[in-house]
Amino acid sequence: MGEAAVGGASDAGIVKQSIADMPEEDLKALKGWYFFDWANQAYALTVMTVIAPALMSNLYNKATGTQTGDAFYATILTLSMIFVVLTAPALGVIADRMPVKKKLLKWYTAAGIAFTALMGAAPYFGSDGYIVLAVMFAIGTIGFTGGNVIYYSFMPYLSDRENQDQVSTWGYMYGFMGGSILLIFHLLILMGPFNWDTNFRISVIFVTSALWWWGFGALMFKWTPEPEISSDMEWESLGKNNLFRVFGAAKIAYGQVFKTAKEIRKFKVLAFFLLAYLLFYDGVNTIASMASAFGDSVLRLDQKMNIMLLLTVNIVAIPMTFVFGKLAAKKGTKFALMLALLIYCAVAVTAAGFAPLELDSETDANADGVPDDAELTEKGDSTRYDFVFTWNDDPDGNESTNDSAYVLSTLYGISYENWISNTSEGDAVFRDAFQEHFPETDYSVEDSGESTLGTGLMVCLFILVMVVLLGGGLMWLQERNMGWMGVFAAFLLVGVGIFGASFLADQASVDEKDVNTITEADAVALVAAFEETDDHRFSIIIVGGNDTIAGSSEVGDTHPTIVEQGGPVDWWASTMRSKVWAPLSISVSMQWIILGLFVGCAMGSAGAQARSMFSQLTPKSRTSEFFGFFGFLGKSAAMMGTALYAIASTTFDSRVALLSVTVVILIGTYLTSKVDIEEGIRVAEEEDARARGEIPEE
Repeated sequence: MGEAAVGGASDAGIVKQSIADMPEEDLKALKGWYFFDWANQAYALTVMTVIAPALMSNLYNKATGTQTGDAFYATILTLSMIFVVLTAPALGVIADRMPVKKKLLKWYTAAGIAFTALMGAAPYFGSDGYIVLAVMFAIGTIGFTGGNVIYYSFMPYLSDRENQDQVSTWGYMYGFMGGSILLIFHLLILMGPFNWDTNFRISVIFVTSALWWWGFGALMFKWTPEPEISSDMEWESLGKNNLFRVFGAAKIAYGQVFKTAKEIRKFKVLAFFLLAYLLFYDGVNTIASMASAFGDSVLRLDQKMNIMLLLTVNIVAIPMTFVFGKLAAKKGTKFALMLALLIYCAVAVTAAGFAPLELDSETDANADGVPDDAELTEKGDSTRYDFVFTWNDDPDGNESTNDSAYVLSTLYGISYENWISNTSEGDAVFRDAFQEHFPETDYSVEDSGESTLGTGLMVCLFILVMVVLLGGGLMWLQERNMGWMGVFAAFLLVGVGIFGASFLADQASVDEKDVNTITEADAVALVAAFEETDDHRFSIIIVGGNDTIAGSSEVGDTHPTIVEQGGPVDWWASTMRSKVWAPLSISVSMQWIILGLFVGCAMGSAGAQARSMFSQLTPKSRTSEFFGFFGFLGKSAAMMGTALYAIASTTFDSRVALLSVTVVILIGTYLTSKVDIEEGIRVAEEEDARARGEIPEE
């Protein structure tokens, strides 16, 4: 048998027909499994990849006055994996011996859904928001990743071995499609005309992600049956009560885990692939997990750009996952997987060279050291500063008064108070030098002390009530079996619920933000203070007004546009900016979209082919146990990868951290090239025959 045949099927048409000829109940079970991938992408894409990393990084940077939020996020992600790493193998063994796959999956999913929704309360906890978000994110990630271990173990029972490439590929495609639809909705939430403040928009995103996971994920529990198992472990025989039974099950489970670890030498090909997987998944998962936090801390990108990145990834990934599935059928699973991994490596190296274009000197039309106002406006360069003071003869729109002033606008519309904490040590220099010349600040939430905790807890309670009511409504509609009308009714229900919540939260009556202004005297004093300090992470510019100060700007030494900050690979980002980004006028936002295009080519295919390759090498009789190991190594890789990122980022910087991950992917890719799939399948089939009693035990 040629490798192409091993990689998927010698004839893709035969595989397609084989699936089409499955009994209706089996097809429905398979579809339910697909829809769970569709559902939990709400967490994988929106929460874990886009919103939570950037939000946690932003909240941390604000609270500490640093730009190291990505390292903090990497640390939290590492810690959140420990529980899954420790429990995944044991859970797999228990699921193999007891008909509890769906029950375990349900509990993990429930935890994930609940804490996904509760993350929406984090910004309401003030300066402690990043700590609250970290705890909720850790538990939500345990629910998601632990559930996936069980979810993956269903796949070998849903179709024949030769169909695994097709099943895995379509699972990923469903995931990308579901995730993309939800991301578009969340982009509308962030950019839409709703008169909602930023914190409420973030809460809506987390709540709708939870409801999406709940509503579509329920289809698997409804349509996909509990797989039949070859051996049964009686729960009652494990102890006199449930507590003793848990300990008894754990003892058996870990005993089996250690036994499997000893017996893995019989599955040499599988063991070798798992080593390769441990390494390349380490890198792939870390890049996917850290992208949003990297964009926030290193490039200072807007949340909307992170969603645009993932939308680009998904739009490209849907057809490319299909293309790589076809490639696996023709050239083999291993070939398709290695190509995807090499694309990832190229992407990581390029991303380490991303850098915002410089803010100063480009608009100096008269070569006098002062940017020209007209060119500032034409090029939009002024809008790239964190704080822009623009002269306005009539800021209040009242022509009868003469109250000319400089109007403050901020990067991405984020207020001064949401950029800079009133207590962060890292921003103390900036506050001391410039804050007195800014419009009057309002830290009422920050200064409320215990009331901040009270506000956060009340928001938590409000979110839980809303999720329970709306989730219950979704389940009621599902039971009615209304088809597409039911889907429409579900979306209508959630929409009405969100807008109802906006009224209850007094969001519907929010007026336009007050115009923040300073006098000409304050603007002159602000410019004078530019000479006193540059030890900060922000940028300020004056546009128009007083000719003496017009065009004056200040860019801190640790602002993201200052690439040369002492890192060992700063030269790479500086070179890329001077040789590529600046000559081609490629902004950091466009760099981000380019990243999405290439990641989309490889993201789905890497996961789908790795999952398929493992499934082919795994004995059906030990699927949960082996997928437990698969999950164990995957989560170990995720834990080690993010730990490596955190250490490298803290010791050096984020660019070094990204490049260190690339080396790990390359090593894993090389080891993958040495995997003998045909031999691995032969050994797996022998083990299945042995389990059926067709051949004697060794």
